[in-house]
Amino acid sequence: MGMAAVAVNDEEILKYAVSEGIISLDDVRKSMELKERKRLLKQHHNKIFKGSDGRWKTTLPGANGTKTRKIIAKKTKEEVEDVVIQYYSGLEDHAYVEENIPTVTELYRRWLSYKMAHTESTAYIKRINSDWKRFYENDPIAEKEITALTEVYLDEWLHQKIKDYGLTKTSFYNMSTIVRQSLVYACKDGVNLLEKNPMANIEINTKLFRRKQKPAATTQVYLNSEQKLIADECLRKISRNPNCTTPMAIMLNFQIGLRIGELVALKWSDIEGNYIHINRMEVEDYEIDNKTGVKIDFKGHKVVEHVKSGAGVREVYLNTEAQKILKMIKESSVQSGYYDQDYIFISSQKKVRSTARTITSYLEKLCATVGIAVKSNHKIRKTYISALFDAKINIDTIRRMAGHEDERTSLKNYCFDQNDKIYIEDQLENARNTTISC
Repeated sequence: MGMAAVAVNDEEILKYAVSEGIISLDDVRKSMELKERKRLLKQHHNKIFKGSDGRWKTTLPGANGTKTRKIIAKKTKEEVEDVVIQYYSGLEDHAYVEENIPTVTELYRRWLSYKMAHTESTAYIKRINSDWKRFYENDPIAEKEITALTEVYLDEWLHQKIKDYGLTKTSFYNMSTIVRQSLVYACKDGVNLLEKNPMANIEINTKLFRRKQKPAATTQVYLNSEQKLIADECLRKISRNPNCTTPMAIMLNFQIGLRIGELVALKWSDIEGNYIHINRMEVEDYEIDNKTGVKIDFKGHKVVEHVKSGAGVREVYLNTEAQKILKMIKESSVQSGYYDQDYIFISSQKKVRSTARTITSYLEKLCATVGIAVKSNHKIRKTYISALFDAKINIDTIRRMAGHEDERTSLKNYCFDQNDKIYIEDQLENARNTTISC
């Protein structure tokens, strides 16, 4: 009876042949190198000869197709062949690079993968991709090879974008992030797609930026009369449904002025005496596929153990009203039996941590109920910070309570008059110059 056949693949055969000394890898390597030398030398049609001076010689074609030829002279034929092989190998390398120069779109995809490795914020990547779709995707620049991006071309392109879209300084910075950072990436060691960054010396004419007029206070904060309406309606809703802590969350934020993501991520353990520690936030979470094209799908919300910036990690003072509201929330949660990982705000419907969307939706309905324009939680935050200015709190303290990096941000973007028009007019009337009168 014959032996049964055993299935063996090519890789196993090769390993066996090498281990048994049937095949020498060094011999294989030398044979491959010899074959490659012969292939490259076949491309050389000029004669390699020994001159009267005893040296071996040949001529190489001129650069860029010119008629001028370069004479090569060496002691041995092998040395001349080495130069010839190096020349034709270099031509092939150059041709390969030319054929594989990425377009701006291809560079964007590669850079985006690099960018994703340096951040946990999928929402930030989503915003970048939104800018790509708005400013780049349907623009001729998207199909340009990156080696065609000259300093002059990019200078004109960037300034034209400012004019076409009426960009402010901030919106321009966001828009240009893609081209600025992707070109820096292209020049990095290990990437080596460009030797020089064509954007390095571009200076933007800042006079072209659209200047933002400071918006009317009535659109940026809750006026005193509106705050009263909101507070009364919140108290009415609490009396009708004491198990729902959402109106309490809204009332609390008028006292502490947090970002919506910070508010819904608060835990009871964050409270220490008269202060509450802000050190985490809720963020939107996305599934990002950058393999066959940038595809972004919304996954939901999650809490991360960091905040928007370094200055965002802070201790916010809990005034007596804030402490009263927190006590109400605690009593409500205990009576209802609501608990989820120590979070302060629990959804009465789902019995889990309340999300930013829960607060936002509730606030929108609240504004409609009391008959005022819908204003977001961010307007509550601006109202709180404006109140600190009205109380003549030191501006550095205001900056710290707000979690801002710079006092100018607090003053320029968060300081608005909460007073109603009739009160403001009374103040202006009382400020009239009584010395100069008829």
